[in-house]
Amino acid sequence: MKLRFEALVAVLSVFVCLSSLTAQEAGVGPWVKINERDGIVAYARDNPRVAPLKEGRVVGVIEASAESVENAMRDWDAYKKVLFMSKVTKPADNYPGCKPGPDTYCAYLLQGAPWPVQDRDGYGTLDFYLHKPTNEILVKVTVRENSMPLTKGVTRIPFCDMVWLIKPIDATHCQVTYQNMLKGGGVADKMPASVMNYVMKNFGILTVQNIRKLMEDDKYKHSKGYITKTPWPEELRHYAEDITPEAQAMLKKK
Repeated sequence: MKLRFEALVAVLSVFVCLSSLTAQEAGVGPWVKINERDGIVAYARDNPRVAPLKEGRVVGVIEASAESVENAMRDWDAYKKVLFMSKVTKPADNYPGCKPGPDTYCAYLLQGAPWPVQDRDGYGTLDFYLHKPTNEILVKVTVRENSMPLTKGVTRIPFCDMVWLIKPIDATHCQVTYQNMLKGGGVADKMPASVMNYVMKNFGILTVQNIRKLMEDDKYKHSKGYITKTPWPEELRHYAEDITPEAQAMLKKK
């Protein structure tokens, strides 16, 4: 029973995903540290777009170059290894409103879930940006309601925003920030606050641990140079500038 409960709360964490807003926006609270494990720090803050849930963030150092992590995030199979109980991650170039390109992926995600929660799926875009002065990478994932046919027995994710920020530290280390918000729909939106708090404290850390494991694979270890060419828009630079003291300290350790 304990194993089933842990599996349930872990998968629900995928649905605690929301769009990251600037701290100056009305009602958005400061980041509060909620957990730390294995050198990875988890945070949460109030955000009116997902209340009563919270916006989440987790930060950790990866023993791999920023180029290697960026290259791995271009691989559809990598997401199945990083996201808990991911069943399908694949291109969806027929997704309305998404125009695929070298730095824009149109995506379909099918996420497994233990009973009584149905599996979840969604269509969205992955936009890759490079900030040349710092060699930082931003990957912005946006999932919205759409006109794509529903899948029988699967709940459609109505809203999810995820952000991945990759900051170089040196030739063999980088800092990864995973910032997220979501409305999962169905049973997932009605889970008790205690369950969702458990998710917030643990799922993000698990995600960064999975990235560390992924980067041990020789397939991703030896990437040379960035694939991303699209400049990081100035209006999105707040993701890199909104940094906590613990995250700042990580950048100075190596």
